[in-house]
Amino acid sequence: MAVLSQSAFGQFSGRVGTAVGYMWKGKACVRVYRKEINYPNTPHQQRQRDWFVGMVRFASKATAALRLGLRQRASEAGMTEGNWFVKQNKRWFGGGDTQGEVDYQRLVLASGPAADVYFKTPRFEENETVVVEFEKNSLSLHASGADKVYLYVYAPGLGQGMLTAPAERRSKRLAVRLPEEWAGQEVHLYGFVVDREGRSSDSTYIGVGRVNHYEERGRYFPVNKGWKDFVDMASGVSSNEDVTADTASHQPSHDAAAAPARHDLFADMPPD
Repeated sequence: MAVLSQSAFGQFSGRVGTAVGYMWKGKACVRVYRKEINYPNTPHQQRQRDWFVGMVRFASKATAALRLGLRQRASEAGMTEGNWFVKQNKRWFGGGDTQGEVDYQRLVLASGPAADVYFKTPRFEENETVVVEFEKNSLSLHASGADKVYLYVYAPGLGQGMLTAPAERRSKRLAVRLPEEWAGQEVHLYGFVVDREGRSSDSTYIGVGRVNHYEERGRYFPVNKGWKDFVDMASGVSSNEDVTADTASHQPSHDAAAAPARHDLFADMPPD
């Protein structure tokens, strides 16, 4: 880039030969015209683009969590929380030949000097609910019971994430109801603490699990195809999706007579 000052060209904009004139901060500038570069779409470049897009997509869904968990570190580095996240975690997003293999256990969503907590194994309960219990870190003697404990839940299959409302450190328990459309999805859980001064702790990878849900009959089952097949069989429902209503209507009459009577598996069960 060059700044024009009493040049033979004077002030101009647009392309003149191999020069391009434009204004920048109130100054007339000129640069060399460069033809559009056509990057070949090689497999390696495709992997690199997908790798970068994967990082940015995860960071964009975790914006609320990163603003809380990485505020101090990003400020010290003079960059945004998203850029700090990408810089620290890019090696865990499977660049190169390992594209798509994200190492979720190593991702850092929060970093700071606040006292953390000990997270126990998460429980995936009915009604799309996840429960995580935690204990005060015995090495953090000056931690306040009023410090806020957060969970971040990410569903790779949906490409969506959720930051929970906080629970106080003294409560030792945090439960979150996930969206209904998350039923059956595999999710990764992270936790961190934000103290009274707004400082975060280091994030902890809590674990991975599958969100449970209610079946249509109103009874709770873990998401498991074996259970669904059992319920369908006991209810007289065929699992063969190739049989249409039209072909079923043309079945011989003796087949219909021989078919066992449908029995509602839950008919005799007392209401909740």
